[in-house]
Amino acid sequence: MKSKKLGKVFFYYLCLTYIVLLINSTGYLKSIKYAGATSVIFAAAVYISYCMLYLLIAFLPVYLLDRLLSIGAVDNLLRKIRVSGSAVLYIFSIAVFSFLQLFIFADRFIYSMYSFHINWFVWNIVFTTGGLESLGADVQTKLFFVLTSAGFILLQIILLVFSKFLARRQKAFAPLFVRPAVIAAVAVFILASAFQIFAYGLSSFKGYVPVLAASKAFPLYQPVTFRGFAKSLGFKANSDVSFKMKTGESFALKYPLNPIIRDPNHTKYNIVFLVAESLRGDMLTSEIMPATWDFAQKSVQYTHHYSAGNGTRMGLFGMFYGLYGNYWFNFLDERIGPVMMDLLVDDNYQFSMYTSAAFTYPEFDKTIFSRIAPCDLHPFSGDQGWKSDRKNITDLIDFIDKRDRSRPFMTFMFYESPHARYYFPPETVIRSDYLKDFSYATVDIKKNIELIKNRYINSCNHLDTQIARVIKCLKDSELLDSTIVIIAGDHGEEFMENGRWGHNSNFTDEQTITPMVLWVPGSKPRTITSITSHLDIPPTMMKLLGVTNPPDDYCLGYDLLGDKIRSFTVISDWDCLVYVDDNFKAVFPLKVYGFGNQSVTTHNNTDVANKGAFYESHKANLREILDQSRKFAK
Repeated sequence: MKSKKLGKVFFYYLCLTYIVLLINSTGYLKSIKYAGATSVIFAAAVYISYCMLYLLIAFLPVYLLDRLLSIGAVDNLLRKIRVSGSAVLYIFSIAVFSFLQLFIFADRFIYSMYSFHINWFVWNIVFTTGGLESLGADVQTKLFFVLTSAGFILLQIILLVFSKFLARRQKAFAPLFVRPAVIAAVAVFILASAFQIFAYGLSSFKGYVPVLAASKAFPLYQPVTFRGFAKSLGFKANSDVSFKMKTGESFALKYPLNPIIRDPNHTKYNIVFLVAESLRGDMLTSEIMPATWDFAQKSVQYTHHYSAGNGTRMGLFGMFYGLYGNYWFNFLDERIGPVMMDLLVDDNYQFSMYTSAAFTYPEFDKTIFSRIAPCDLHPFSGDQGWKSDRKNITDLIDFIDKRDRSRPFMTFMFYESPHARYYFPPETVIRSDYLKDFSYATVDIKKNIELIKNRYINSCNHLDTQIARVIKCLKDSELLDSTIVIIAGDHGEEFMENGRWGHNSNFTDEQTITPMVLWVPGSKPRTITSITSHLDIPPTMMKLLGVTNPPDDYCLGYDLLGDKIRSFTVISDWDCLVYVDDNFKAVFPLKVYGFGNQSVTTHNNTDVANKGAFYESHKANLREILDQSRKFAK
């Protein structure tokens, strides 16, 4: 089989597939906030050129298979086993281009909801045990994507059949259409590519935000800057120079920095960690969570408390390690648990850990709980989070009742009640006007956001009932005088207050502020309104467990019961460190290719006009963050 026999068919097939790909990608254009003609033309140029680039990337394996099938020995082998080389190539190309269309479709779906593209975070969700379940994907959603996949496959089959039809009739219109169309298409592609490269490079050099922001809408966009070249030609860059937060891709750990020293007469408190998925700070009210609210009035309550991340992984990592999120990957690679857990193991604590999600996603069985015996990790995840929470709390209470009373204990519970799609039983409905049928596949988020939020509020009310069961158990067992209790969210949840739904997509207060309630036997009840962070939980716990080292030896936080007051905190996701204080938020991508996404806003998420002034006035704080992001590297 000679590949040139397929050349005509594939020419038309690629053209038709490109047209469909353009239609499939229009959602990216709709997601952009345009500001002037330059951003409009830039977006159009990226749209045209990158759809062609996606197509060419997908065509590469098809081309390589075509070359392979053109080899005489391979052709002869196929003939012997009576397999058509053309059929092999056709089937493979249908599969490849169907996958491309589905990838773009799924990426648009994810980007419209979460404001990020398919990346290693999403890949981790799909291919880590428990990942897909953590998103709450229902049968209807899965069926929708199965049918969508089948639809793209059928469409590509139709395009290929039509391409063969056109190839047989090429002579009738080729001189009038094909050659001019090819020349025009190539010219448009070259011009569009050149314009978007130039526009982005100039915008990066001059700090023109609308173009830089528009580039985020397209998956795999590769920014090209020519700052050094422009400076060599005498052009002057925008004075709002970026503070480069380069922490390095990976490094070996030195953790802790010094051996841990403890007071030999330290108290062996029991420890109860109650952490709720997506529990934002303003849910802790007497109406929505009355039992938890009542307990908070008797405890130390922190009302301006930030998670260490805008997602579960970084939130809990900060809660147990007291370190920025850029350290996560190194601790995962080296399977190193937090020193706090090491101390409890050394003190012969009995453990029983529960989750209504999974300990494998995120990989807490390899990090936070790496020294906990698998038999003491109890994941149970049913079809609806509230049901799993009830079962797990029943088991947790049973563990407390049947524990070895000669030893201290630690138990941990990760609640799923407030996780999207926010399920709850009828008896915890306090907002009757809620979205009854919530399917990812069919819901209009913007149109129904208030009804969705009411579902969330009802789910938080159910969460309160399950926290109340634990508190009642501790009271009835007369354990509150010997037990530390921590109640918090892993992160928050946004309901379009700043244009997004959910979490993991931005660093707004809605996505990052959580309740924080700390019960320590003998501590005076009070409310703390200054900035605090999940990063501060480990040094607080370590001191209560008799550690005399300064927190700098093992974390980046402050003692929540101490006198030191934070002037700022740091939040992380997979790729960024974020500076937050009462006036500003500054996002610092850690990867070289992300510098174009660096941003500075007011605390209320309004763009700051003079970013250079911010970098200059906060230079000491930013340098401190940079130093701390590498502090525990060997």
